[in-house]
This record gives sequence, structure tokens and C-alpha cells, in this order.
Amino acid sequence: MDLLDLLKLMVRRWYVTVPVLLGALAAALVVGGAMPPEYKTTSAVLLVPPTVAPVPGGDRDRAPGNPWLRVGEAPMAQAVQIALSSHEFRQKVAAQGGDPSYEMKVLNRSAILTVDVTSDSEAKSLTTVTAVNQLIRDEVEARQAGYPGRPGEQITTEVLDPGLNITNSRSSILRVQIVTVALGFLIAAVLAALVDVISRLITRRRSTERHLARTAGQAPIAPRSHEDAPEPLEPEYLAVVMPTTSPF
Repeated sequence: MDLLDLLKLMVRRWYVTVPVLLGALAAALVVGGAMPPEYKTTSAVLLVPPTVAPVPGGDRDRAPGNPWLRVGEAPMAQAVQIALSSHEFRQKVAAQGGDPSYEMKVLNRSAILTVDVTSDSEAKSLTTVTAVNQLIRDEVEARQAGYPGRPGEQITTEVLDPGLNITNSRSSILRVQIVTVALGFLIAAVLAALVDVISRLITRRRSTERHLARTAGQAPIAPRSHEDAPEPLEPEYLAVVMPTTSPF
């Protein structure tokens, strides 16, 4: 059975499919109205290389240098992304009233960190993105705090997009509604197929019963009993009826 046959079956059994589909549509509307909207925003932070080259000589040159200057900004961005994705930093964001379910990414072959925030309120989304941006700056500074250097000899951060453009998204609600309607269509198809099979079985059974009833109404002729057999003819009667033949 292909899709066209299934649609024909559902149309033929419309008294089953229509109520189920109407119920699925009603359920999708109820679910869509009950679910709260989502507020999304995205920020971007760039890790900037040092603006001043280290000056050789003196005690500072003999002291341990900043290893992040040799590693580079892109690996440091990956290290910050791993750190801020940990449970510890998520708890810090939650303590400030933010949503700990934010997502952090590093753009491919770059030192740009992006923060994706989805929350159930606009204020919570703003609090989350602001807190994460500040944590990125603090983490970059903390990883270089133990190494001496002049101002400008460290990797710094620059906020490219603070994430203040918060949008109201209903994409998740729409997905749930689509799944609800699709599930209702599937249930309607299954019920229509079951009703069609049951209806065919009932029709076949009734046809068989009618055939058996007609067969039972035409009773075969029963053989005669010994009492109903005709009486044998008398010899005198036979002599009169059957003429005698002469041997000549």
C-alpha cells in the first residue's frame, strides 16, 4: 500500500480520520498556547593579540614569559570555551540570575567566541549573555595574570556583538505542533486501516452466513422409508395386466 492508497483509505473511512485529525489540530493549538515563548540572543567576543611586542633584556626577559603569546589566540579561545562550558562556570551564571543552558562555540580557524542563549524571558536572556561575556574577559585575564609583562603585552578581549538584540522565537513551539499533527495523522491512518480490515471481515462473515442460510433452506429429498414403499401387486392382477406369451 503506497501513500495514495493510504489517502484513499482515509477518505473512504472519513468518519474515523476526520475526528482524529480535528483532535490533533486542537491538541496542537492547546500545546502551542500553553508553551511559553523563547527569547534568543547571540554574542560574539574576539580575542585580540598583544598590541606591544615584548622588549628583551632585564629581569623581565629572564622571568617565565607568557606561554599564551606563543600558543596564540585561537587555542586560547578553545581553552576559554572549554572552561566556560563546565559546570562550575554555569553555576556562576545561574547565581547571577542567568540561564545555565547557554551554548559556546569557537568559529572555525579564528579566535572568535560566540555565545548562544535561549531562555524563557527577555530579562533572563540579557542577564545570561552579559554574565557570560564578562566571564570570558575575566577568564582570559586570569590565565595570563601570573606572567609579568607591560601593558599591551597580553591577549585581550573585544566584544564584537554584546547580544543586546533579543528576539522572540517560537520555533520550538512550531516544532512541537508539527509533531503533534503528524502523530495525529499517523493515528488516524492506523485506525482507518483497522476499521477497514474489521469492516471487511464483518462483511465477509455476513456473506458467508447468508450463503449458509440459503443452502440450509434447500433441504435435500429424504429417501422413502420402508413404510412408504408401494405394496406388491397381486398375482391375479399381474396375470391380467401382463399377457401370457405363447411358446409358438
